[in-house]
Amino acid sequence: MGIFDSTFTDEAKKMAIESDKPNAFADFAQKATIPKAISERHVACVFLLDVSGSMHRGDAITKLNEGMSKFKEYMQSESRIADVVDVAIITFGSTVSILQDFTPVSEMSVPALTANGQTPLGEALTRGMELVKKRKEVYKTTGTPYFRPWIFCITDGVPTDDWHDAATKLKQAEAANKVIARCVCIENDPNFTKAEIKEIFSPGRILKLENLDFNGLFEFVSNSLTAVSQSTPGETKINVAIPNTISLEI
Repeated sequence: MGIFDSTFTDEAKKMAIESDKPNAFADFAQKATIPKAISERHVACVFLLDVSGSMHRGDAITKLNEGMSKFKEYMQSESRIADVVDVAIITFGSTVSILQDFTPVSEMSVPALTANGQTPLGEALTRGMELVKKRKEVYKTTGTPYFRPWIFCITDGVPTDDWHDAATKLKQAEAANKVIARCVCIENDPNFTKAEIKEIFSPGRILKLENLDFNGLFEFVSNSLTAVSQSTPGETKINVAIPNTISLEI
């Protein structure tokens, strides 16, 4: 069994923006995707997906695409959950791209990913933290309660850009209980030492994925997000079964 924490925050209990403009909320609503079921506690998860050229190895990119499709299927099996889990997708390869800003899983679009370029994880992580910060502002503005947001990275190689500043900011955010970040390392390259990954992500939050089992991975993520969304205030540990193709990086 795997243990996932479900730390809560009650920051979002009332409108956080005050303005003398009568249409201030309407203006805001035009700039952001308003959460569904705003009386329910939400979970925001931004996926950072490695689409570098090495993802061609073993046809990993095709299997990642299949896994993302399965993730939507898993999450939409229960309509209430699909409205309270908000997902964003950032890819990093030849460029860092926000393929989808936060939107309910019930309305998410499954991307058609292609592999090319290097591994600018540092920039992707920075963009991910920026999206999380903005999403929390949306929750506060709309009075939507929420769990601590997730950053969920999937990669098969070492970062090729400067990641140190992003790593420092991530550690600060995690220490302040503002975000939970995890990284899944694809066991697809014997030269992937993970030394840099261990400097970026916290111990106990780095996973290894074997046999390119993205379907199993995304079923695990779906079950974890579902369990968190159904947990209650004061509940700090969530038990979710882990497939045998996933293990903790030591």
